[in-house]
Formats: sequence, structure tokens, C-alpha cells
Amino acid sequence: MTNTRLLQTMAFLKGAYFHTPILSLFFLAQGVPLSVIVASNIFWSIGAFVGEVPTGMFADRYGQKIALTLGYLTEALGILCVLLFPSTATLIIYFTISGIGFSFLSGSEEALLFESTKKDSTQNYQREFGRFLSNEMIGFMAATALAGFAYARFGAVVFDLLLLLTALCFFACAFLSRFLADDRGTQVTDDKGSNMFDLVRESFGLIRSNKTVWALTLVTVLTISGEYLIQNGYQPFFESNQVPAYWLGLVLTLGTAANILATRVVHKLEDVLVLEKILVLLNLPLGLLFLAMGVFTHPVFLVGAYIVMGGLFNLQRPVISDYINTRSSAHIRTTVLSGISFVKRIVGIVLGLVFAVVVDRFGIQSGLILQGAYLVTGVIVSYLTLLSCGCTHKIRSSDYSIT
Repeated sequence: MTNTRLLQTMAFLKGAYFHTPILSLFFLAQGVPLSVIVASNIFWSIGAFVGEVPTGMFADRYGQKIALTLGYLTEALGILCVLLFPSTATLIIYFTISGIGFSFLSGSEEALLFESTKKDSTQNYQREFGRFLSNEMIGFMAATALAGFAYARFGAVVFDLLLLLTALCFFACAFLSRFLADDRGTQVTDDKGSNMFDLVRESFGLIRSNKTVWALTLVTVLTISGEYLIQNGYQPFFESNQVPAYWLGLVLTLGTAANILATRVVHKLEDVLVLEKILVLLNLPLGLLFLAMGVFTHPVFLVGAYIVMGGLFNLQRPVISDYINTRSSAHIRTTVLSGISFVKRIVGIVLGLVFAVVVDRFGIQSGLILQGAYLVTGVIVSYLTLLSCGCTHKIRSSDYSIT
């Protein structure tokens, strides 16, 4: 099986977060305050922040294959920790570990997929990355649908089983990753230099000096979607507004189904729009829906809004990823991607602290309004930044320059 096909299979298993619809309820049942649950994203961001650049250098030095294996194993072990020792301390430990695990995957999946597709002229990276993301969403949709049904039918008794199923899926990903072909072209060779600090210096030098990469780094920070904020808080928010329990899983399922369809075709937007207009089209409605959910709390509206939002999350990733990958040399590609994520994590930690304080003092609705305001403002600034930069254009399949 080729790398591309194997990665698509792993994406499905990676996305099978059976515990997402019930994780907040699970910790609430352990006496963990909602404000702490919302703040858990801070610890995830800290873990990703600490691990982002070192794991990117690790992948460029020793290969994406081992980085992926370690990332999947870290996530699986973190979930088992939650299952065996549930508490406030475990919540913090889990999200920190999960962030570190994500940092192993961040960049490595994209870099390995990019190298694999670039060597096959019949494949298109944006299309394949879109399929990778949509396969992940298919796994997420199937898992959350089953989890939502199980919780509505059996209640809290299924919490442990759903956590265990998620851990098993990540163990399966770790096992399958051992069958990936190591692409030596994506690793540092002696003529490129083996000093990891050289990788960091060259990678951040590219981010600073290439006006397109620098502009897209700012865009990535300014358009943080707030997906984790709403996923950590929607369950009690729905219950407090009399949304029936079966919708806890179903909104994820339907939103994910919409995201799958959109992710598979989002690359076609470049046939008619430049990047700055694509970003407005994908992110502005998301910001407005956050604002609306903070104001209108009728159960029907909340369900509909969440489904639409689920269809919009992360749609910009394939397009932005292609712009960045085509401007990065193979031997630093993962470190460049990790460096951009590193900057994003710094902002994510600050935002997480702010959201935690707002939710604790004013409630989840105020947090949603704040996220919506941040995203709408970020979309406007991103558009103006790219417009003034004048550095974006429509990607062509033959465009793999690094200028």
C-alpha cells in the first residue's frame, strides 16, 4: 500500500474521537468545574507550544515515520490516563500530553503527504490533503454518531467504553504507521547539515524572509477558529438550553458530514478566487455564527448553527498548506510547518486564558461572543494584509518554486 493510501486509512482512525460528545460531561461528573474544562485548551496549547519546534526538528532529522508513531502513541496513552485516573489533575495532564502528541503529528503528516504526492504527477496535493482531512472527519462523524446514540440510550455507563475505543484507534494508527515508507528526501542529509539548530535558524529565516509565508503565518494566527472552545463547552451549554440529549452526538455527525463534502471540493475555489477572498468566504460566516450563538439560544437555532459551523472548521488548511509547502525546501519542510504552528500556539495560550476567565465570570455565551468578535476582526485584518502584500496567486500543479 502506498504512503498516500495508508495515510488516508490512518486519518479515518485518527479522527475516531468516540469520547468527544461526552468528555466534558465525564469530567463534570468527576466534579471538575466547567471553567476548568474550557481552560483545558490552554494546557493543550502549552503542550503543543513546548513540543512544536523540537518535534518538527526531530521529524526532519529522523523522519516523519517515527514522529507519527510517537504522536499516535502519546495520544493513546493520554486517553488511557484519563480512563484509569479521572480527576482535575488528570484533565490537565491529558490535554498537555495530547498537545505534545499533536506536535509530533503537526507538520509531519502534511510534509510526508506532500512529498508522496509531489513525486506522482497524477496526484494533486490539495486534493489529497483534502481527502486526508475528510477521511479524518468521516472517522469523527462515525465515532461521534455512535457515541451520541450510546449516551442517549445508556447514559453515563458508556463513558469508559467510549474513552477506551478512542485509545484503541490511536494504537491502531501507531501500528499502521510502521508500514509507511521512509522518504529519505524529507530528512536531513549530511550535505544539508545535521545540526538541529541549523534547521531552526533556516526555517524561521524562511518564515521571516518569504513575504508569502510570513503573511500566511499572520493569517493563521488571526483566524484561529475556536473549534476547541465550542467542543469543550457545547454539551453543558446545550443541556442548559433544553437541547435534547441525542443532539449532542448528532450535531457533530451532521456538521462533520458537511465538512467532509466541503473539504473534498474546497481546492476548486482557487479556480475562481484568490486566497484573500477564499479566507473571507470560509471564515467570516464562522465568526458571525459564534456571535449569533452567544445571543440567540433557541434549541433549534443552536443545533442548526453548530451544524453549519462544523461544516466550516479548518476548510482553509489545504489551500494555505499548499502555499507554504511549495515555498519550503524538503529538508526543513516539517520544521517550517511546526514553526508556524509554534507561533499559533503562543497566541492560542493567551486566548485560552482570556476565554477561561470570561467563561468563569460571565458564562459560555460571553465566551462565544468574544471568539466571534476575534474571528471577524481577524478575517478583516487578514484580508487587508494579503491585499497589501500582493503575494498570493492561484496555485498551479507545476508551481513548486521556493521564491
